[in-house]
Amino acid sequence: MSTTATAISLLCVAASLAALAIFVLAARPTSATNRWFAASVLTSGLWTLGIGLAYWGVATPFSFRLAFVFASLIPGAFVKFVHVYPSRSDRLPRFLFEAVLIVGVILALLSGLTDLIAHSHRTASSGLARETGPVYPLFVTYYVATISFALALLIDKWRRTAGSQRIQLQYLWVGVALSVVPAVTTNLVIPALTGRSTYAWLGPYFLLPFVLLVAHAVIRHRLMDLRLVIRRGLTIAVACLLSLVPVGVLLMFLWERGLQHLETGELIGLLAAVVATTLLVPPTRNAAETVLDRYVYRARASFRDTVRQASQTFTRVLDLRTLVHYVQNLIRGATNAEGVVIYVKNHLDEIRLPAKHQEHSPSEIERPLALPASVLSTLVATRDCIVRDELLTRNPAHRHLHDELTRLNWAVVLPLLFEDAVIGAIVVGPKLSGDAFYPHDLDLLMTLANQAGIAIKNAQLYTEVLLANEYIENIVATIESGVVAVNSAGRVTRFNRAAAHLTGRAAPGVLGEPVDALPEALAGPLRDTLVDGRQRTEPEIPLPDGTVTRDVICTTSPLRDPDGGILGAVAVFSDLTPLKELEAERRRVERLAYFEILASSIAHEIKNPVVAIKTFAQLIPRRRHDDRFVDEFSRVVTREVGRMERLVERLRTLSRPADRPKHRLDVRGPLSDAVEFLRPAFDEKRIRLGVVLGAEPRHVVGDAGELEQLFINLLMNACEATPPDGLVTVDITGSAEHAIVAVADSGPGFPPELIDRAFDPFVTTKPRGFGLGLTISAGIAATHRAKLRAANRPAGGALLTVEFPAAAPVEAAVRA
Repeated sequence: MSTTATAISLLCVAASLAALAIFVLAARPTSATNRWFAASVLTSGLWTLGIGLAYWGVATPFSFRLAFVFASLIPGAFVKFVHVYPSRSDRLPRFLFEAVLIVGVILALLSGLTDLIAHSHRTASSGLARETGPVYPLFVTYYVATISFALALLIDKWRRTAGSQRIQLQYLWVGVALSVVPAVTTNLVIPALTGRSTYAWLGPYFLLPFVLLVAHAVIRHRLMDLRLVIRRGLTIAVACLLSLVPVGVLLMFLWERGLQHLETGELIGLLAAVVATTLLVPPTRNAAETVLDRYVYRARASFRDTVRQASQTFTRVLDLRTLVHYVQNLIRGATNAEGVVIYVKNHLDEIRLPAKHQEHSPSEIERPLALPASVLSTLVATRDCIVRDELLTRNPAHRHLHDELTRLNWAVVLPLLFEDAVIGAIVVGPKLSGDAFYPHDLDLLMTLANQAGIAIKNAQLYTEVLLANEYIENIVATIESGVVAVNSAGRVTRFNRAAAHLTGRAAPGVLGEPVDALPEALAGPLRDTLVDGRQRTEPEIPLPDGTVTRDVICTTSPLRDPDGGILGAVAVFSDLTPLKELEAERRRVERLAYFEILASSIAHEIKNPVVAIKTFAQLIPRRRHDDRFVDEFSRVVTREVGRMERLVERLRTLSRPADRPKHRLDVRGPLSDAVEFLRPAFDEKRIRLGVVLGAEPRHVVGDAGELEQLFINLLMNACEATPPDGLVTVDITGSAEHAIVAVADSGPGFPPELIDRAFDPFVTTKPRGFGLGLTISAGIAATHRAKLRAANRPAGGALLTVEFPAAAPVEAAVRA
């Protein structure tokens, strides 16, 4: 290599070192780490500059002294850098590092101002030459000892650190070991031993690995917290420079011979032509390949760009038809295939062509309506793509599948997967260029198929949601009950026509508004349900609509996500006015029917004694002197009048309203009094009486006298219906909400045709009595908000139960 080429290359190395120093210092000028690293790199660059100028022949004595001056400063600056990076070391005294720096400055002054280290600098045929002074051995010793000390300290810090700092230190000391040690060997050790600087030009080149390793550590591992942004233009420039490296190496060896045969201008022109040709070859080749690929239908899709474009579209498109068309066009454009067909699983779990969702352009591949069974079974078994050209090489047993794909002109079949289940398939025809589907093509197609499977499933689910929402909208719009839904923020999201009619508010003025825009009768339960997530039912609340107030029944329920979180609440309320009118009409009709039966029964009951009295009264004129007839007449009249008096008294009891005050009492008390009152009657008929009152009190709200009369009527009915030596049982059961008194006998029970009318007046199965006892009992039970029921026991006999609402505890009653 000529000295000129050597000088130019050394100057380039010096410029690289200076650029690295300036970049590090400019990043954090206040950091001691950055300052000392920049100092060590800059001094190395200036040392390289001195050697390069010496080979160039520019001010040779000055260049030599410049190289020795900055070479003396390199060890001190590097030791200071190692001292503070990544953190300041306190294991050694600080003055030791200051002393190393001061000695380096002194040696630099001696190198630049005196001949004590080196003198008589010159350029010889064998390279650079100089004479050493008396201080030169001290210079060599200082240099070797300082560099060794710095390397040992750097390795010690590397051993003590971890994580990213350890990686950064590793790059640093490896770079120093690969750069500084060889440079010291060629530029210090060999000259000291031989007295010649024959290989001095090699030393600066050893600094290039250090520059590259530091740059790599900055880019990949943030060395010294630095960040280098590599832009597109810079990467292109570096690529161009790297492509010129072989040309540069060739020119270094041929430069001298070229000067012997060519003029300088011709040589420069040749150099420019070679450089231009080298730089133009890649774009020319790429342009030719692009034109020829388009001519023969060969596609070169960018994996990254295609996947990015597909991902963006898949996240935006929810319409199945649009999505299927997009996937077809995307795959056709990426492969230049003869055709693309997509099969999707429908609601019948059949994988078929979606109706009206396929391409209409001409295609040379077959498109059966349903995916062939052999293809589907293979996709389900493998969950992987089927490549026709690879079937027989992988498994000769797939001959039938291969023939089927050949007949259909299908080259590749890709599965559409969702949750590891096959929900469809993408069929790709052969490439128009005739090329095979290479691994990078299959990787791109499988990536697109995986994303398309999720997108198609989402589109199907979105369609189902739209359909379900349309169903709900139609149902909610046509029902007569009002429906109001709110989201978790308390804003109205649904307000149907019935709700608008019942509240007197228009839907546009309520939708999207806070729940306070609703009447308080609806807003309150909705707010409470949003807070605690509990379902509520208000059996009867007044709801004004601005003109009238209606009684409605309202139920509010929370809307929850799969994890149980509250998404909102919905209120469903119905107008009770028609129901109340219907109930009032029913009661009126029942009351009329009741009075008809009552009047007919009273007439029947009074007619018998009236007929008897009338008969005797008609015989009085003829037999008034018959004492026996008169006595019999007096007895019959007295008996029948007494019977009518008892009937009137029972009727009066039946019709008298219960206006006596009611109190909280233990129902066992009135029941015990009734049992004791009727015990002689049971004993007289030899009827066993079993009473189970329970150990716990059963509190109800009522009147003790009326309850005793109720229980006497029930017990008397059981006593009269039970034959001698029979059994009557009385027991009390219940819960926190109810208390139930049951009276069971062992008589014949109620006739099936009369059991539904057991509590109607004048309905009786006994030969004596008016049939008003159970009617009066039902009236007493109604005044106590109790339910009196009649039934027949499976073992025989009648069962009468009275279900009372339990009284509230004393504490709750006080708070209320």
